[in-house]
Amino acid sequence: MTAKQLPVVISIILLLTSCSKKLSNLEFEKSVAYEIFPALLDSVHYDRRIPPNFPPPPPPPVNIKNKDSTNLEWDETKLIAEYEKRRVELEKDTTKLVIAIVDSTYRIDEQTKKKFINFYKEYSIKLDTINNDTPYKINISDLKHNEKIILKYRSELPTSSKVWDEKYDFYLSGITGFSRIQFDQTKSYGILISGFGCGRLCGWSGIFFIRKIDGKWQIVKIEVTGIS
Repeated sequence: MTAKQLPVVISIILLLTSCSKKLSNLEFEKSVAYEIFPALLDSVHYDRRIPPNFPPPPPPPVNIKNKDSTNLEWDETKLIAEYEKRRVELEKDTTKLVIAIVDSTYRIDEQTKKKFINFYKEYSIKLDTINNDTPYKINISDLKHNEKIILKYRSELPTSSKVWDEKYDFYLSGITGFSRIQFDQTKSYGILISGFGCGRLCGWSGIFFIRKIDGKWQIVKIEVTGIS
């Protein structure tokens, strides 16, 4: 090797080392995203056939002969019993619930990064400066989930709101996805965005604060940012 060739060789080695480091950072982020996904899905998803809370009963019919509303009686026992029966039936139902996953991650905005710093301010964290604006394709085969759930890519379904009008040979339970993860410099704390859509005017989005505790990544807080 000549003296002229040495700088070229060094440059190539540095370039390869840099590429390897970037790859390892991305692979680390993916491993965290895939590890946290079961808890993430449990947090955002619910079977929309089962209302999350028992709805209040309708007002009792007005008794014209008795204008004193304090004497009106309403027995909601039967209504509650029917509701609970339906809930148990659906929870035991073996129907596979299809959830569509947005094909790629989306970027995390600056405002969310500021919330990240503020939430963990007692730990004086500093943002990891690695560029996380570029999306990556989510590998749904790496996403663990409940056995009642089947994952499909969002791109396999009709675009826009037409997705809710289509007749399928399966039950579409909803659509979800998640952003890139913003870590701190120690990679012990993180934040990401996710949400769940269950219809034209049904869904919510939120910010998920995560932290590595006893060697495992956990969701420590969810801040709801939008509901429809």
